[in-house]
Amino acid sequence: MSGRLPVVAVVGAPNVGKSTLVNRVLGRRQAVVAEEPGTTRDRTYTKAEWAGREFVLVDTGGMEPYGADGLQALVTLQSRIAAEEADVVIHLTDSRTGVTEADAVIARELRRMGSTVVLAVNKLDDPQNDADRYGFYSLGEGEPHPISALHGIGVGDLLDVVVGMLPELPDAEEPEHPQLAIVGRPNVGKSTLLNSLLGSERAVVSEVPGTTTDVVAGTLEVDGQTFSVLDTAGVTRNVRRARGVPYYSALRSAEAIRRSEVSLLLVDAVEGLVAGDLQIARQVQEAGRAFGVLVNKRDLVSQERIKEIERTLEVRMTDLKPPVRALSALEGSGLEGVYELALGLHRAYGLRVPTHEVAEFVRELTAKNPPPRRVKVRFALQTGERPPEFTLFATRPKDIPDSYVRYLENAFRESYGLWGVSFRIRLRSSR
Repeated sequence: MSGRLPVVAVVGAPNVGKSTLVNRVLGRRQAVVAEEPGTTRDRTYTKAEWAGREFVLVDTGGMEPYGADGLQALVTLQSRIAAEEADVVIHLTDSRTGVTEADAVIARELRRMGSTVVLAVNKLDDPQNDADRYGFYSLGEGEPHPISALHGIGVGDLLDVVVGMLPELPDAEEPEHPQLAIVGRPNVGKSTLLNSLLGSERAVVSEVPGTTTDVVAGTLEVDGQTFSVLDTAGVTRNVRRARGVPYYSALRSAEAIRRSEVSLLLVDAVEGLVAGDLQIARQVQEAGRAFGVLVNKRDLVSQERIKEIERTLEVRMTDLKPPVRALSALEGSGLEGVYELALGLHRAYGLRVPTHEVAEFVRELTAKNPPPRRVKVRFALQTGERPPEFTLFATRPKDIPDSYVRYLENAFRESYGLWGVSFRIRLRSSR
């Protein structure tokens, strides 16, 4: 298993084009782009790749430079957090406004903190006329690289420079045990649950949201299977960085999800299922990990409240259908459900079905509910694991509708207990 990915953060004053640059690098419309300054309300972090190097790209948009704390708010929320967490910082500026006071403040802060910075001057749409970039030498951040994030001009050259400055991070050793991540929003009880599971005060627990700063590891044995348990950070203990909590927490959670085989999302039963919970759930699904939901604080709500959360999950996550268990981390009740869930998800994640069994199973499914006319499934087998992947060889596979694939997926989930596992069914031509 590889080590953590290096982090590249894009910082800059509002409306210089940070989200547009992120979208250009990712090749899709990941962030919301608008003319109004501060459109990006939450920091986004996405795995990106350039010239064979993978890295986490962070968009630190949405800051108001003249808010309650003036320019210092921008420095604290963008430059400081990005510099402390990122391996390379892209300081993005706007050629049309020239060097602004905000640009100068950010540059001074990055320099004071010793960040590795690449300076980029955006909105230079004419490669033959980039004289406007030269004034940015005054920021003292080296060569101002001319780009047009909107049109993609110069972005490749900029990424060549950035990738060349990324550190060579050592590969992590292959973990001795499968890894289990406990993820969730700050202050839903992750550290309390970890302590209950491990039977010791392994993590610091506090009423202040975000006490945990590191991925805390312990080992848990369930029916002969040992897990390395990861607890994800809510926020930092450092008050100086407390206002950058959303970025910090999200980045650490994403790292733990990537490292894990099984991720358990802890939800607050009192607050119910909120948008932040679903966002984390989507991350787990996109990472292809086995996924279960733990509803905490069951002692404070009715059974109907638990069922309401389960129904919401069924509606909002129809593809994955994650299993749900209720517990009280503070009282230590319901932990047997956590053990059962972790073990079951781990076994399903590593499912291996003999080829003859897969072929016979699919044959029975297609006989019971045939695919569209002129389509015949000739053969099926398992072609991948962790998570499982099955390939069906058929005539005219492009004519098989998504609804029929979902029928097959539901049948596999029901028969092999793949609830919460992001397995795949591939369709290939039998020719």
